[in-house]
Amino acid sequence: MRANDPRPFAPLSLLAAAALALAPLAQGCAAQAGPDPDTGEILLLLQQSGPHGEIYHLGNATFDIFDATGALTTVDGSGSDPQVVVALPPGIASVQLRPGWTLERSDDGGASFHAIGALLGSPNPNVVRVLANQPVFMEFDFLIRQTNGTLAITLGVVTDPRELAGGFVVQTATGTLAPYAAPGNNQLDFAIFFQLFSLESVILEDGTRQHIYTAFGQQSSFGPVAPNTGGVAAEFYNDDVGTLAGPIATELGGGFLTYTVAAKPDGSFELSGSYFGGFTDIEFGPHTIGAVLPGLDPDGFPTDSFFYDSELPFTQTSDGGTLSGLLRMRHLLPAP
Repeated sequence: MRANDPRPFAPLSLLAAAALALAPLAQGCAAQAGPDPDTGEILLLLQQSGPHGEIYHLGNATFDIFDATGALTTVDGSGSDPQVVVALPPGIASVQLRPGWTLERSDDGGASFHAIGALLGSPNPNVVRVLANQPVFMEFDFLIRQTNGTLAITLGVVTDPRELAGGFVVQTATGTLAPYAAPGNNQLDFAIFFQLFSLESVILEDGTRQHIYTAFGQQSSFGPVAPNTGGVAAEFYNDDVGTLAGPIATELGGGFLTYTVAAKPDGSFELSGSYFGGFTDIEFGPHTIGAVLPGLDPDGFPTDSFFYDSELPFTQTSDGGTLSGLLRMRHLLPAP
């Protein structure tokens, strides 16, 4: 299976950072006793263990790194070594993972690997501030397809990946997206896979109780401390035009997702939110959930549970065109 194979999958986040001794280095890097006082180091992890003894490895990985002076360093991480360390001058650096990577899994202790489907859930290129005489942690998060359930893995184990998914019905389209207004092109399917970053509870003056969900593809750490895992990616299925499933899905990878589920004083539930990345911004709601409702917890907030809004209005603004229509949005939590 190739890395962009659109099948149901389980989100897995592979941090390109680890609190490890800066020991064996991948291809393209020379081992060092420690960072020079006038340089810093970026650590990219290419391999990690899963919760059941499996091993995950980022294969065919090539990184283009532009340092603070504008100089380019190309790092070949396509070998079998578990990590890459690159010395750079202090300042802002840009790290881009080239196309062609694959995520691989081994179930025999690393003797053999097989490719598994995955999406990149971080900005690419990603940016990091290199600190003098310090290692800095760069993260690329991946959402991994599996067929037997849902699982998220970092350097530890995270078991709460989520999904917003359903039908994508286009009613109006303009500019370069105009072909989506044609019959036969205007109904497709979508899925947003993400690692939840925060869930905030807010009470409004009128008594409305809101849960605000936030997720985003994180960038770098603030110095020699590994960042929290994040990751957001989108896929579009049955897309005969190909623009949503292609360049727009790519730019939404590693974007910012926030949505609000509100319990209103009149007993109704309202859904609203936005998802943006690159040059695309998708706004949905506010709309009263009318199909399958969440419940209420003891404090009167919506339960964090499955719900289904079958007529959620949305507008999409992308570079060169717009869309509007309805989402058949389902809120899917990981299996217990």
